[in-house]
Amino acid sequence: MSERPVVLLLGGSTSSGSHTTATIEAAALMLTELGAEPLVWDLAIQPLPIVDPSCHGRPELYTDPYARTFAQLAAEADAFLIASPMYRGSCTGAVKNALDHLDVTPLSGKPVGLLAHGENLSAVQACDALRTVVRALRGIALPEQLVTVPGDFARSAKGVRVLHTSAARRRLYALCRALVELAHRLAGTADPVPAAGPPRLNGC
Repeated sequence: MSERPVVLLLGGSTSSGSHTTATIEAAALMLTELGAEPLVWDLAIQPLPIVDPSCHGRPELYTDPYARTFAQLAAEADAFLIASPMYRGSCTGAVKNALDHLDVTPLSGKPVGLLAHGENLSAVQACDALRTVVRALRGIALPEQLVTVPGDFARSAKGVRVLHTSAARRRLYALCRALVELAHRLAGTADPVPAAGPPRLNGC
């Protein structure tokens, strides 16, 4: 790992401009402030086909270019941040399908942060479901997690949905910080994470 850990952020909503996307975008900015290199994969923009089980463990055989690229980015990442809205008491099928494109190699021994969104805090069930999947992929799911509700968001002056409340942003920053710190510890590299709190929100 370089001095800047690469973090792959997987947004599990298929809706453009979703609450999940807004959280992922806020996390990407915080990770940059914390000295990481965020790579965002938004399934609303870069959808993946239903996984082809015949290619399991051999992602270079995927016929879909998005599937090959996603598997390559996952293999090169030092850490992951996975976000999903809650659907029927679990994570979305889209984010589960994305993770089904991977064997255990990309996540094995790497830190993973979990995010969920729902109408109320019962959306924690999406994090619970993802925690089970991460464990099966031999990743290290952080104890820190964030569950957001509609009241945590507002619209910017340009009409873009943003994660707005200070409480949610503090929790997200703590999660991102823990993710970067663990990535450094696991890699045995110096930890340059700044001591400052979460960056201020502009434009809202």
